[in-house]
Amino acid sequence: MTDINLHGMTINCRGQESVISFNPPMQAMREARERLVQLDKDALQVLGRSEIPITTFIPAYVKPGHLLNFTQCLLTYSLLPRSAHFTPGSRLYETLLFPFPAFAAFVARVGWLVFLLMVAIHLVEATLMARKLARHGCTFLDVVWWKWVGTCFVEGITSFWRLDDLIEEKQREKAAKKH
Repeated sequence: MTDINLHGMTINCRGQESVISFNPPMQAMREARERLVQLDKDALQVLGRSEIPITTFIPAYVKPGHLLNFTQCLLTYSLLPRSAHFTPGSRLYETLLFPFPAFAAFVARVGWLVFLLMVAIHLVEATLMARKLARHGCTFLDVVWWKWVGTCFVEGITSFWRLDDLIEEKQREKAAKKH
């Protein structure tokens, strides 16, 4: 911003000058802060962005249930694509699955299908997470974006729950500052 008066403000960006008019014009310069704050809120709304920025990541281990979900999904990604893990002679079969041979045979037959379905679902969830992060000013150029999207691909919905909790906390903090 290079200038502000009762009728508008002048902004210079890379040598190009733009004038934003105030409608209605201000009565006094003390209205400037209030008008600029409202202008910012209006711009964020038009752009479909939130006034709450996401700059931090909350890992799954913060909540035991989320850690359990993350771990079981990671094991699913690791074990299901290879049916040999569920056949007699494998370490997994000999230590855990030997009392349940019918279940192990079933998983060996349909494991790849469950794996593909899980990958497809988690890809959709990761895409939704990326869009949600974009609304909060977080792009793929940020390390935080990769952490959120990566864990969302692994664990799915529980990463959304942590992000929603973070957003709610930031909204409460922002509301507390207003009063």
